[in-house]
Amino acid sequence: MRCMRWLCVGLCILALWLMGAVVGRAQPADSLRQVLVEALARGDAARLLEQAPPQVELALLGRGQLYSRMQARYVLMDFFQAYPPLRVKLDEDRLLEPHRFLVGRYWYARAAAPFQVYMRLHHEAGTWRLHELRVTAGRPRR
Repeated sequence: MRCMRWLCVGLCILALWLMGAVVGRAQPADSLRQVLVEALARGDAARLLEQAPPQVELALLGRGQLYSRMQARYVLMDFFQAYPPLRVKLDEDRLLEPHRFLVGRYWYARAAAPFQVYMRLHHEAGTWRLHELRVTAGRPRR
């Protein structure tokens, strides 16, 4: 009987721990912002898209297009190969519920000037997701 009680207690603790691990995967905006900046700086397409919905809009030095997460991964891998990242710096972080806009600069090898980076996050079901990534040449519009 005593053994059964300890087994039940152990199972309850395990269940609570597993629930915490699942809940802990949803990223708050500040945490996701850091993940996105680090992924851009490393040229890590897979990490960049981990918190993206099934379709994400990419505009890399041109017109935007909607891609599946897998397609976007390959497009980003090609971009990072052509423009290897050196450094990424966020300059603005604006919240306009349910969106959050991140604006920054992307320095790459052989760059005379950095690219401008724009990311749009969307808050849905308690989770922030990357919905759009734009990289443009030239100065940001104010």
